[in-house]
Amino acid sequence: MHNERHDERLSDEELELFVQYLHRFANHDVDISARMEAGDPEHPVYVIFGRDYPPVGDASDYRRPFAGRPQPTSTPDINDGG
Repeated sequence: MHNERHDERLSDEELELFVQYLHRFANHDVDISARMEAGDPEHPVYVIFGRDYPPVGDASDYRRPFAGRPQPTSTPDINDGG
């Protein structure tokens, strides 16, 4: 995926979409774990999504983005595997 805006921060709307996509990814694509490298190749960020590993540190250290807002719920759809 190529995006000309790599040097820009996400807008509030883009961040909200990212979190929605992240929830969908976690619900539908992360069976046990997924490991990724992202960001600047010179200074990458390593990300691990997992269901079978305890969190690093205390679970209360992790925050759920937009926790005060109702999260959209997905309904099972034959096209998304649900």
